[in-house]
Amino acid sequence: MEMIGYILLPAFVAGIIQGVTGFGAGVVMMMFLPLQFSVVQSAGVSSAICMILCAAMVYRYRHTINFKKIIGPAVLYLFVSSVSILFAKMIDQNIMKIILGIFLIVLSLYFLFFSKNDIEPKGIVALLCIIISGVCDGLFGIGGPLMVIYFLSKTKGKEEYLGTIQCFFLINVVYSTAFRVINGILTVDLFGGIGLGMVGILLGLWIANKIVDKLDANLIRKLTYVVIGLCGLSNVITTLL
Repeated sequence: MEMIGYILLPAFVAGIIQGVTGFGAGVVMMMFLPLQFSVVQSAGVSSAICMILCAAMVYRYRHTINFKKIIGPAVLYLFVSSVSILFAKMIDQNIMKIILGIFLIVLSLYFLFFSKNDIEPKGIVALLCIIISGVCDGLFGIGGPLMVIYFLSKTKGKEEYLGTIQCFFLINVVYSTAFRVINGILTVDLFGGIGLGMVGILLGLWIANKIVDKLDANLIRKLTYVVIGLCGLSNVITTLL
């Protein structure tokens, strides 16, 4: 029953939000999973569940993937993410919850006020996008926002962008899941919950596809951003008290 409350339901909600807004299911799950698991485990569970989404998108856009745009960023990203995963294991989990809370607040503000700005990262800025994303992925399983900016500037057209970035994330999530298993972060007893989460997220996506035309996606997107910020603030306050 705990798996249903702490994994299935958050994954289900994440699937609906992803389907309606096109926006990060992983962020939504990271608002709830740390209520039951450590932050470092939550990041691994969230990433593993999202693997099913990446795989579906890669299959859909498999003919538009630009592998040349993936190799360089992937090598750096995976290295930074690996170091961050090992670092996260050593940090006190209360401190991690505070850091996660601050990260969610910053992410909320970014989505609300800055994500529509046209930025074309080049040189050191592009490098920083990859490094910062790798750190965030290793710590929290959320490396998407800056990599979206990076790949939008490096690909031509919507389909090449979607195929390339989803293939990049699929490579990362397969690697990071295996890395977390090898290092004892994701244990066998969590596999059933991860499978349940995959079912939940797919069910949420299916329902979203049925209702998306009846909803104001922009309003739901903004409300989601606000909830992310409030969850981050709650994380910080409850951990400090």
